[in-house]
Amino acid sequence: MSRQSVFKKSLDFFPKKSVEIELTDMLLCSDAGLLPIRQLDETLKLTEQFVDVLHDSRRRYSVTHPFLEMTRSRVYGILADYPDQNDHDVLRKDPLFKMIAGRSPDDENDLACQPTISRFENAITPSCLLQLEELFLDQFVESFDEPPSVLTFDVDAFHDPTAKSSRATRSA
Repeated sequence: MSRQSVFKKSLDFFPKKSVEIELTDMLLCSDAGLLPIRQLDETLKLTEQFVDVLHDSRRRYSVTHPFLEMTRSRVYGILADYPDQNDHDVLRKDPLFKMIAGRSPDDENDLACQPTISRFENAITPSCLLQLEELFLDQFVESFDEPPSVLTFDVDAFHDPTAKSSRATRSA
């Protein structure tokens, strides 16, 4: 998020079409690509389903940040390549992230800070993770018109058929 002063500049490195830069004093964000993903989430209700299987053990009377809001903040932070929880100390003020989390972009209250996000993540139990796994599998199976009778999962992240044959051999 940044504020830019107003000016206009033409660039001529692309000869087939003129390229013009017009900076503005409006608030800008480089993470607007998250908006269609958030719309898809609204349709599929994935983050809402995440919250249903994650157990919120906080005392209800002391909750400032709803679980759904923190779930969305963290999920969308990771999707936008902010994997470090420390990033949330800046993202918590970002109008786009506020909107994605379900708040008004001009809400004067910030989203959850890094320590709160850290407590949120550390409260997730192995049992919750297994329930999330089941949720993902159920979503996958439901995506078929007719559920498959067998699923095969390839847990090897890389397919490198030349790995064995390309090893150099040394002669003594």
